[in-house]
Parts: sequence; structure tokens; C-alpha cells
Amino acid sequence: MSRERRLAASLAILALITLGGAVGFSILEDASFGDALYMTVLTISTVGFNEVFPLGTGGRILTTGLIVVGVGAALYTAGTALEIALERFLGGEIRRRRMAREIDTLEQHVIVAGFGRVGSHTWEALQSEGVPTAVIEAEPDAVEAAFQAGALVIEGDATRNEVLEAAGIARARSLIACVREDSDNLVIVLSAKSRRQDLTVIARASELEAREKLRLAGADRVVSPQLVGAHRLAALAAEPHLDEFVDVILHGKLVELRIEGFEVGERSVLSQQLLSEADIRGLSGAQVLALESPGGDIEFNPGPDAVIRPGHTLIAIGSSEQVERLRGVARG
Repeated sequence: MSRERRLAASLAILALITLGGAVGFSILEDASFGDALYMTVLTISTVGFNEVFPLGTGGRILTTGLIVVGVGAALYTAGTALEIALERFLGGEIRRRRMAREIDTLEQHVIVAGFGRVGSHTWEALQSEGVPTAVIEAEPDAVEAAFQAGALVIEGDATRNEVLEAAGIARARSLIACVREDSDNLVIVLSAKSRRQDLTVIARASELEAREKLRLAGADRVVSPQLVGAHRLAALAAEPHLDEFVDVILHGKLVELRIEGFEVGERSVLSQQLLSEADIRGLSGAQVLALESPGGDIEFNPGPDAVIRPGHTLIAIGSSEQVERLRGVARG
């Protein structure tokens, strides 16, 4: 729980203790509510004034309980408030100003809007590639997590233009909108494109129906983690021997490539041709990684004199459009 939430909870508990003490004095000592409330405040604050009204046995027991419970709650609340004040007006404010100065020096950096599960891993991947990055986050817990990780953080709502300006959108190379709600990502995309039409904007879509809306809003690329994960699971199940290729090629890279295997048909234009003569790059744009015979033997990085025969499987890499073109060429 964040310090702000702990402070709110302790204030609520302190208020309930005060109200309960006032009601208790009113009932046990037959006092007016105003006198009972005053007596409760005096007891919890340990000021030490004289009793407002004579206390009987029940009043003394209640006073003892208020001293033990109420004073503890009051001290905890005061300590939490002091901790927040020192963090905000000393350490926190100094830290924010230092972050703002460092962000002002960034050039050609990436802005990551959101430091949740997706945003934090995105930031880590960018850091591993040595890409300068600024993070925008509004949730206090996520802001603290970003600070602890060493990120340069702007605390605020990424849907607001002034926050994007503070993150250096005028100098950034791209922006990644990966907050939790698709509606917020939509507004971030609109705001970013309204500031800079030439800015590359990549958006996360939690729901599949949000993908088209984000594209219409101006997102250059839209990524759905659920869809990417589903395709990966299906690929591993259908072509488990391709798993190592995917890991090696995609590790730490912000690219979208498909690796698939296609069986060469009898009527394919590739059938009975040398790899050097087949012109697979020219026909599809994909790159051949391996050639698998019907018996299961795989020739990795085949040479130009390799013969493509019917029943052979071409294992190739390329974009979605390129591998689909190669699929059609291989089937004939």
C-alpha cells in the first residue's frame, strides 16, 4: 500500500476512534456531545488539561482505552504525514526536478506511456538496447517502481498535452502507448499525433476490436499482446522445431517476423529448381533459412546449388505478407 493510502486509512481510523470516544463519554457519563468530543480530543492528544466532567469507573476505563489506542493511531498518522511531507517537499521534489532536467537533455528518445506489466518490460528491452527512454506514469505505486528501476519518469496523465511536452515529445523519435485501458491509449495516440504528425506511434490493444480504432486514430503500429501470445503458442504447437529460430532472432528486438515452413507442391514453380535459380527473394521477399527433406533431414542455410524437390519443406523468415506470398508460390 502506498504512503498516501496508508495516511488516508489511518486518518479514517483516527476519526472513528474519536467519534467512538465521544459517543462513549456521552453514554457513560451522560455528557453533552460537545463536552464528550472535547474530552476525547484532550485524551488522544495527551494535552493534559483537567477533566471536562467528573469521570466514573466506566469513563476512566474508556479514557485508558483511548490513551492506548487513540494515541497510537494519532502518532502513526502524524508519522506517515511527516514522511510524505519530507518525501514530497524535500526528496521527492528534488528527485522530480532532477528527472525533468535529465529528460530535457534527451534527443531522439522513446517515450513509454505506462509502466505496468507491459510498459515495464518494454522499458527494460529498450534499456538493454541502449535506447534513451522517458516514462510517463500516473499511478503512485507504478511511479515508485519506475523510480526504483532507474527510469526517467514524468509523473502525470499521458493523455494530457502538457505531460507529453514535459516528456520531450518535440524531440522524441517514437512513442509507445501501453497503458492499461484501450480508451486511454486511443487518446494518447490522438494527442501525440496532434502534436507531431511525423512521430512514430506504437499502441497496445488489450481488446481486438480496439486495433482498428487505434489505427484510425493515427497509430503507426498496433500490438495486441493476447494475439501475439496466441500466435506464438500455436506456432510452438504446430512447428516445435522452429522455436529456437524464433528465440534467437527475436530476443531483445522490436521486430515482427514470422518463421514458417511450406511444403513444395508438384506444380510449384520452385519444384526441381536450384535454390540460386528459384529467386525466392524476388518472388516473395522472404529469406530461406533451411530446407527439410521428406525424411526429416534439415539443411540449415542451404547453398545456392541445393535442389528444391516436391515434398521438401522450405523454412523461411519474413513479414506476414512475405511469408503468405511464399506460401502461395510453394503450393503452386
